[in-house]
Amino acid sequence: MLCASVFGREAGLAPLVEFAGVSRLLEQESARIVALFDDSARLCSVALLTLDVEGRGVALRLLATPEKKQGRGYGRRLVTRLGESTAMRVTTSDPRLEAFFTTFGFERWYRHADSDLRTGFNARSSVDSLEQAPEVVDFQSDAVLRAFKRDSSLFERHKTRFAEGLEHFTTLI
Repeated sequence: MLCASVFGREAGLAPLVEFAGVSRLLEQESARIVALFDDSARLCSVALLTLDVEGRGVALRLLATPEKKQGRGYGRRLVTRLGESTAMRVTTSDPRLEAFFTTFGFERWYRHADSDLRTGFNARSSVDSLEQAPEVVDFQSDAVLRAFKRDSSLFERHKTRFAEGLEHFTTLI
């Protein structure tokens, strides 16, 4: 659901590559999925966090709210709660998203060299420059694509899991 919501359902291989790479990060315990549910145990918002290499902070990698629940502040509530106890960062190239995340408490923003990307840090983060920030555990999208090309059964397994996950997601909202 996260990958489809963020990338779109017609985004080609991008959501599937992200799904496969993030699955590996989750297996390695380098990423966490956190969710906000309402009193009826219905999903209100979900986020994917990846750890920094030092294990002292997280990056907000993906954030999604089911379409029927958007505009009610659920994403804001989830990120705000997380940020109260966790050093966090978020990276975007979209000025509207930067302004949006600034309202969540990401108050210090730094531009990446030779890029339109900017990374914001919340108050719990002790980073005073982008150079001070520890790397975030990540995966190589190109390596995932090469693995899919080399092993069609791997591609089919991830595609099936992705489709089944989207199907199951509708029971949570």
